[in-house]
Amino acid sequence: MTLSHLEPKEMVTTAEPLKKTILIVDDDPSVLQSLEIILQDKYQLIKKEKGEEALRTIQDRRDIDLIILDVRLSDTDGLTLFRRIRQIDRVVPILFMSAYGTKEILAQMLEVRANGFIDKPWNIDQLTQKITRLLGSDPFERVHQHLKIDFDHLSLKIRRAVQYIDRHYSSAELSLEEIGQAVSLHPKYLSASFKKECGIGFHDYLTAIRIDRAVQLLKDPHRTIKEISCEVGFSEQGYFSKVFLVKMGKSPSDYRTQFQQK
Repeated sequence: MTLSHLEPKEMVTTAEPLKKTILIVDDDPSVLQSLEIILQDKYQLIKKEKGEEALRTIQDRRDIDLIILDVRLSDTDGLTLFRRIRQIDRVVPILFMSAYGTKEILAQMLEVRANGFIDKPWNIDQLTQKITRLLGSDPFERVHQHLKIDFDHLSLKIRRAVQYIDRHYSSAELSLEEIGQAVSLHPKYLSASFKKECGIGFHDYLTAIRIDRAVQLLKDPHRTIKEISCEVGFSEQGYFSKVFLVKMGKSPSDYRTQFQQK
């Protein structure tokens, strides 16, 4: 059986622009309705009133492009939910909103490194501008450009596969089987299609993402190399150092030393 028999429809390598998915978490139905009126024409929306419902959605969907999160919810507070979300997904941007924009809350936003904050009631232009900015950000844009991956012209499922890798690269157990399950593709077909459309194999792409992230983390002198190796998905520091040396031409410690000298 050829690969084309496994998933014949996915052989098409171009796709219409995909509506990005926004998860809105707020316990006020009127707020959810207002945001739906503003955003439904441009985005695919998922609305949840409780934090636990939102967490289940994030675990099940794995394709959410932005989360709009209220600071105060009926079953939890937004900061606690933010931390729990980050245990599942470290990449998806999160925009906080609150009717209580105190200095204390803003300081907490900075502490957890939130991607943005907007007051209620919001200015529609400011809201849409913040959403556009967050959805337009690409944490690995320089990697995509270097590898000449035309993200906008990938087929739907390969695009989702790239997004999944970009969000879950830190898992040492990340595999073709896991990604295939997330995007509903057989691992063998996913592997062949990924290389055909992206021009690079899955494992090489994953390594490129991990090393790019490691380069950024090494600029922080407070992080140990062991911590960084774990954070970017390597279970062993020694193996991480070998891969880094091959890709960057110098060891992680030498790279850090040279950066600090500059």
